[in-house]
Amino acid sequence: MKIENVEPQLAQKLDNPLKHILQDLKYQVPDNYRSRVSLLDARGRKKRSNASADHWSPESGRIEIRFEPTQPNQTPSASETHDSTGGATSATTKPEERPGGALRSTPHVQPAVADLLKVLIKALDRAESTPGWNFVSLKKFRDEVLPSEPFAPGTFQPADVHWHEAIRDAIERRWVLIGKVPNPKAPQFPVTTIRLNRLMPEVKSVLGQEENADLDFHPVEIKGEPLSATIIRERHR
Repeated sequence: MKIENVEPQLAQKLDNPLKHILQDLKYQVPDNYRSRVSLLDARGRKKRSNASADHWSPESGRIEIRFEPTQPNQTPSASETHDSTGGATSATTKPEERPGGALRSTPHVQPAVADLLKVLIKALDRAESTPGWNFVSLKKFRDEVLPSEPFAPGTFQPADVHWHEAIRDAIERRWVLIGKVPNPKAPQFPVTTIRLNRLMPEVKSVLGQEENADLDFHPVEIKGEPLSATIIRERHR
């Protein structure tokens, strides 16, 4: 069994018990919210969906549980269907698990959440061109830039958890690249930075940049013997 099969089953089994526990503690979870479970490694990084479930262990791994709103047309379980025996079976999984997968809606990525990736790419593009910004801090972008993105009233309103998931997804697909720069105020804590991977076709598509063959590298042929032959001859002199 793979991670992508285990996570929705855990979410289905934990959904109602968690809601009841939170209700007892005076925390009300809206009816249209359902739990989502992610299996993480010891450092809190998401395990690959197509990895074997045996690669995760409660001794060294972590479990992240969060509640996300379901879409109006979704079935009662966003990522699962039930068989005749009452057991849970995984629904269609992500179409693209490899970096650079296409943006499209699946039970694992709600349509509104998938749209967040497009908003994220455009917002990061603007941030990178902001005058005076030599780099884009991951923390500032996540905590200040993204939450300020406008959304029409009555539409899906993303919470912090949705932005965190969108950033993680974009990094896993390598649409967004991370780096480090020195922190002058605290040298022992470098600043984590992010930038768009502008070579990815999906990023170009979101930004409306058409493929241009003239921008590709074209080697120029130089007459004469190969440079390697010249170097070898000079060494023997």
